[in-house]
Amino acid sequence: MKDILLNICENTKQKGFDVQINVFISKEKKASFSNQKLEELSEGEKGTAGIKLINKDGKKSTSTTNIITEEGIKEAIEKAIEMNEFSEEDSGNIISDQKDFEFMDWTYDKTTAEIELNDIIEMAKELEKKALSLDDKIKFVRGSSVETSTIRNYFVNSNKVFKQSYFTVAEASITLAAIYEEDSSMGFDFDVQSSIRNINLDRIAKNACEKALSGLNSTLLNSGRYDIILSPFASAMLLSVLSTPLSGESVYKGKSFLGGKLEKQIASKKVTLLHDPMNGSAPIMQSYDNEGINTSRFNFIEKGVLKNFAHNLYSAKKLGMKPTGNAFASSNSGIPIISTINMHLMSTSTRKNIINKEKALYITQMMGLHTADPISGRFSIQISGQLIENGEFTKSFRGMTLAGTLSELLENIEEIGSDFKYMGSIAGSTTLIKNMSIGGK
Repeated sequence: MKDILLNICENTKQKGFDVQINVFISKEKKASFSNQKLEELSEGEKGTAGIKLINKDGKKSTSTTNIITEEGIKEAIEKAIEMNEFSEEDSGNIISDQKDFEFMDWTYDKTTAEIELNDIIEMAKELEKKALSLDDKIKFVRGSSVETSTIRNYFVNSNKVFKQSYFTVAEASITLAAIYEEDSSMGFDFDVQSSIRNINLDRIAKNACEKALSGLNSTLLNSGRYDIILSPFASAMLLSVLSTPLSGESVYKGKSFLGGKLEKQIASKKVTLLHDPMNGSAPIMQSYDNEGINTSRFNFIEKGVLKNFAHNLYSAKKLGMKPTGNAFASSNSGIPIISTINMHLMSTSTRKNIINKEKALYITQMMGLHTADPISGRFSIQISGQLIENGEFTKSFRGMTLAGTLSELLENIEEIGSDFKYMGSIAGSTTLIKNMSIGGK
């Protein structure tokens, strides 16, 4: 594959174009049960190649193909060449010349790659069985699934840069319902690991059931200002929303409330937001991004001060900064966008200490956070969870509203737990945020 891709790049360069190619080849196995019946069963291999083409005037065009052969990739490049003339000239469009990189074979787990489909079926079935056995009020499982992926990525460009990675991912999740008399509540949990051996079905079933059961007999609390505690899942959702204003592209386009605030205090001094792509405890690691730039460990926010944005080659050049290795593509598209790998807040406390509060709202679900305005940072979302009184969960609430700005959330963060839970490329943990406006009755 390496020689084929390098030859394609050389031939494309002779036609007057710089080119980069990302090839993903993924072997996937999945089983899903619903209400004790097999709903989905799949096993197969798929491939995607994402191509970026740049002419001497900086005109950029892209194309993708699912035909991972020499002929298929060449045909996709020809399509990109045809489209290139319709693009606008832009000196920001460049390709990488970083040839050194670290090949990470420790992200590959043989057990996960070679697990039989029958074993995955049994795991998905067992996850549902465990959940249904925990409490008589758990009446229905909407979905119980286990999935493994073995992914190989090849990156190559016309500067003779070649990089590759090989890794495995295992995922398990369950969505279920608790029903008692006329009341019902949904619960959900999941786990993502690099090895299927690290998937804990008991913990997933227990967490999902607890969420569903805690939602029964929910009430609407009085409006007011409350200390709130985000669950690890809710915290990860918040950080995922921050990814947009932290993007160098958003800053360059004037679409980030963080624009012009480098080296300024934007959050509580308790807040250090870390980007750590090579974190050995994370389910996904990457030593280079999908523009061929090596990744690195750095702080977005350090003790409340904004230190960095996430850059690809384009945003870095436009803003006169260095690329940070934050251009990542998925195996479904192959075309990189600015995103993160292993972003999380640095811990300052433990979950036990954070929960031990006189009064606070523990938020497990947030609906509508994706609608937060990245320019102003304003948001208004629906929340549900449990009321904490004197360190104990006393009652459940739902249908309440949390409103404010992302700046206010950052400024009011008081404590961050060490109970990290990964949601894709972001890890959340129990997080205390002081004095937020809550709408209720």
